[in-house]
Amino acid sequence: MKYRYSTLAPVDLNAKWTKRPMLQIEVFGAQESRSFEALIDSGADISLFNTEIAEVLGIEVSSTHERKFTGISGTIPGYLVENVKIRIDGINDSLFIPVCFVQSPTVGLLLGGEGFFDQCRIKFEKHHDTFEVDLVRK
Repeated sequence: MKYRYSTLAPVDLNAKWTKRPMLQIEVFGAQESRSFEALIDSGADISLFNTEIAEVLGIEVSSTHERKFTGISGTIPGYLVENVKIRIDGINDSLFIPVCFVQSPTVGLLLGGEGFFDQCRIKFEKHHDTFEVDLVRK
């Protein structure tokens, strides 16, 4: 499925506008699901979602494995949930991916390597202002 890059206004009005590969995804919890915008992050080893997502959807993280992650904002603790169900807008099938839930003001939803990139073929074509995501069945 082909998508357009999202254009984001800069914080500094003198800076250039930023284009990012953002996907609308549905995240499933124990009782309900909600739609969110997620950034496809080829630099992330695993998908990271803010802990507020887990709270809203009733995803239990307190009994999961704690892991430390180092990124642009330093080292932060995360709670690994092995099989979080997501569905990408425009693609009918669902995926189950490992997600680390982190409490960080700089993390919303990042779709990273382990799980997401393993199950998807992703083709970035920034020069055409588009990117493609297709599921890969093993």
